[in-house]
This record gives sequence, C-alpha cells and structure tokens, in this order.
Amino acid sequence: MSCNKFQKWLSDVLDREITEKRQQLLQEHLVKCADCRAYKASIERIQLESKSLEKPKLSPEYWQMFNSRLKTKLLSIEPEECKSKPFLLRWKWTWTAAGSILIAAVGLYFLFFQPKATPETYAFSYEDALSQIYQEIGNNSELENSFNQLILVSIQEALQGNLPQNFSDDPYFWESLTEEDLKFLESEIKKESNL
Repeated sequence: MSCNKFQKWLSDVLDREITEKRQQLLQEHLVKCADCRAYKASIERIQLESKSLEKPKLSPEYWQMFNSRLKTKLLSIEPEECKSKPFLLRWKWTWTAAGSILIAAVGLYFLFFQPKATPETYAFSYEDALSQIYQEIGNNSELENSFNQLILVSIQEALQGNLPQNFSDDPYFWESLTEEDLKFLESEIKKESNL
C-alpha cells in the first residue's frame, strides 16, 4: 500500500474516524516508514498549535458584508466557469447515445444478415401411409369396412366443397393416383356393384 493512503489514515486518526484494523496496519507501517512518521509529527504539531490560537472576534456587520460580497461573487461567475467537469463527463450523454446506436446497429446486423435456418422438410408419402394402414388392417374385414366408410365420408365432405361432383370431370384427380390406388378403387367399385 502507498504512503499516501497511510497519510490519509493519519488525518483520519486525528478526527477519530478509523477502524481498529486500519489503525493496526497504520502502526505497523509507521514502524517501517520514516516519511510517514515525520508526516504524523507535522500534523500533530499543526493540530496542537491550532488549539492555542484565539478565534478572532468579528462584528455582525462584518458577516453581513461578507455575505453580500459572497453573493456578488457567486452571481458574477459565468455558468461556463461552474461547469469544470472533465471532458468525458461533459460528453456522457453523447457517449451513451453513441453506445446505444452501436448496440442497435449490431442487433440489426444479426437480425438481417444472420444466415436463415432452412425449415426442415418432411418427406411424407401417401402411398407409404396407405400401405401401413393396409398392413395394420390385414385380413380383418370389419376394420376394413370401417376404414372404407371413413374414406367415403371424407370424400363426400370434400365433394361438398368446390370439388367437381364427378371424378371423371377432374383430370388432375386421376393423374395423381398411382396404379395401386386405381386397382384399389376398381376393387371397391366391383364390391359395391356386387352388393
């Protein structure tokens, strides 16, 4: 620790404002440092001599004149003289604004120029889904009939919308079917015609 710190503590000792731990550190330092011992002797001598001085007796008129001179002096001081802050503190709002703009610019950079994550695409095949359903149905004719009824109901619901009433009128529908779908539809039509 520097002697300046210990000399500050010596002044605090005279005012009786020092902790025990600091006082102990100060005593240890004084044993080693001749400069701080000399400083301590100097401030103790100043304090002792200041106690022997008599206070001057001033009249109330003096204090009134002092107050008026002080007010005049304070009013004559230019506002710029009062603002003797360091350069960086005078510009603290400018630095704050510059920092805010920099943070906003970095945020916008990451918002607009960060590579976009491509959405994941899932390959979903209706044929695979239907083949899995057919495997689960297996030879269970009751489950097969329930599934067929469900498909027919969904087709009827779709027909209530803007779809053509007759599938033969929609060439895109027939083009979208696979050979297996066509064979399945053919078998279903034959089943219904036999009923």
